[in-house]
Amino acid sequence: MSNPSLRVLIAENQYLIAMEVEQILVDALDCTVAIVPLVRLKDQLREGKFDLVLLDKAPTEALNRDRARQVTQSGAALIFLSSYDDALVEAPGSEAFPSVTKPIQAEELMRAVLAATARMST
Repeated sequence: MSNPSLRVLIAENQYLIAMEVEQILVDALDCTVAIVPLVRLKDQLREGKFDLVLLDKAPTEALNRDRARQVTQSGAALIFLSSYDDALVEAPGSEAFPSVTKPIQAEELMRAVLAATARMST
């Protein structure tokens, strides 16, 4: 699948995980990827335009909701990267965001990305 216009932001504090996700995406999608630590998420969303954000899931629901709001207000689709058991984060307006579990499996990640990008075009 080729979608060179797809701009992806990976907001993850564990750089090796972020690099692994980047490699999977670049190999499969021919997209552009930026990696930032979570502390830079808000700044990066303000500085750049992204179609999709992959975001390390926080242990608190309030923080996840706040970050989800920031991402969706920027116009990007969102997928959480999670070490936690629950699969979805509910956001205001009954919108739920998918979650890909760590360690990252390429097939699971690509299913989530394809679903998120399909929703973007509808």
